[in-house]
Amino acid sequence: MGWIARKFDNLGSACCGAGGGMGLSQAPAFTQAYLQRLGGHLDEARRTLSMVERGEWLQRLGVAEREDAVAEFALRVNELEQAFLAISQAPPLLQPLVMMQHAESDIAQRAWEHFTPAIPVDAPSLVYTGAGIVLALVLYELIKAPAALFQRKTPTPG
Repeated sequence: MGWIARKFDNLGSACCGAGGGMGLSQAPAFTQAYLQRLGGHLDEARRTLSMVERGEWLQRLGVAEREDAVAEFALRVNELEQAFLAISQAPPLLQPLVMMQHAESDIAQRAWEHFTPAIPVDAPSLVYTGAGIVLALVLYELIKAPAALFQRKTPTPG
């Protein structure tokens, strides 16, 4: 591989590493944005449950229908609470992974639409930055490996 090719290889490697690091460094900040949105859904679900239980909402329901509605709303509150607690009580380094296990796509999509990238300065963000760099570099090496196999040097007659 010539000098220029090595320089482009180094540039490609650096760009992939930087992109992976920058991308993955946002995992803790996005997790916090998701938790804020999830908390809002949880608060609203609790409010709705309370109003249905007191008969302030869905006033036309009979006793049996009201009990069914309360049970459904209580189930939703429980689901949201379980997800919120699982994510918020996880160690900061694991919160993005726990969020991926408990995330609801509509909440995550809305969080993403309003997400502003953060500057990573805390330990979890720095760890995810490093992991993103390593993963992106490994991916880059895997992508260029087939080309390296085909560029074997032919022996020169001596």
